Amino acid sequence: MIDIRYITSFFFLVLFGGVLFSFLAIDISKFPPPKNDTLTGFQSWFPEIKSFNKETWYSMLGFTSILQIVSGVFMFIWSFKYTPLNVFIYNGEKASTTFFNKLLAGCSIVTGITGIALIIVDLGTLWTIFGVIHNYFEVIIIILLQQGGNLAANNNIHLYSIIYLLIAEGVTILLQWPYNALWFKFQGLSVDWVFFIQFIRLYFATKRNYREDYISLPLNASSDNERVTEEHDLPDHHKKGYHLNLVLLLPFAAFCHIAGNVLFSIFLADALACYLFSFSYGFTFPSLAFFVYLDTHLRPNKPKKPIFVPDPSIPNIVLVTIISVTLSILCLRIGTFNLIHS
Repeated sequence: MIDIRYITSFFFLVLFGGVLFSFLAIDISKFPPPKNDTLTGFQSWFPEIKSFNKETWYSMLGFTSILQIVSGVFMFIWSFKYTPLNVFIYNGEKASTTFFNKLLAGCSIVTGITGIALIIVDLGTLWTIFGVIHNYFEVIIIILLQQGGNLAANNNIHLYSIIYLLIAEGVTILLQWPYNALWFKFQGLSVDWVFFIQFIRLYFATKRNYREDYISLPLNASSDNERVTEEHDLPDHHKKGYHLNLVLLLPFAAFCHIAGNVLFSIFLADALACYLFSFSYGFTFPSLAFFVYLDTHLRPNKPKKPIFVPDPSIPNIVLVTIISVTLSILCLRIGTFNLIHS
């Protein structure tokens, strides 16, 4: 029997090839000429947008940036001060969510700083030195989930993320307009799609494996053979619905992020899309902060709750990558068409 993953991969590969080929029909000379940033005088990627109000744009950026930084600070405090409720599980191996929560905190703070940097320097190559760090944190989170949420499972996690950072930013710096803008947007979108899809897989893996009678290991247990507590004996806030709603916060936050990014990528010359892109961050990181809050505010005598990490096998990762890259380049193709014909 043919694996559905191979059929899906083939479909998206064909779609990717078709969209990539269609880029050959784009007349680069029809791209709107870049303007210069008023502060630095460097080339700006920001297109001319009708009915665009800079004060509104900067107000949204400032507001959401403050939300992100405050959310990140609280996530750090909760991660260091409290013991987490959840534990990642893959192949029977358990890993604390503490490092995962700290990564969410770091991503939130860095993204807030990125928004403030966008107010100071316009969207362009200089700004990407801040923007790429946001993607860098997402890449580390993706790699962490790929190895079962266990930091100790692979000591090369930082090496892989640094390699991504050097490639993503190095190519951006070396390319010229409009290829530098297209490349940076493409790689950022691809990472965001993987981020979203992996969080969806995380939720459904947990929902599929989590049973009403699931037996969880007490926090203070030192062995898997120690006495356990059954689900139906736990208080209401430990039951299945509450636990799954907690995990659902992760794909919800990632959805808000990718939705805003896709909207702005497709409607590059639309002021409303620009505003919504900025405002979407106001939902993304407070939602992640709420996840960390619920994950950490548990008394030490309560049992751990499982978050089942999805299967990180090569066919699954290849499929996720193909889908993410294809959707990213499709968004860019539609966006460039709208920009040229606006």
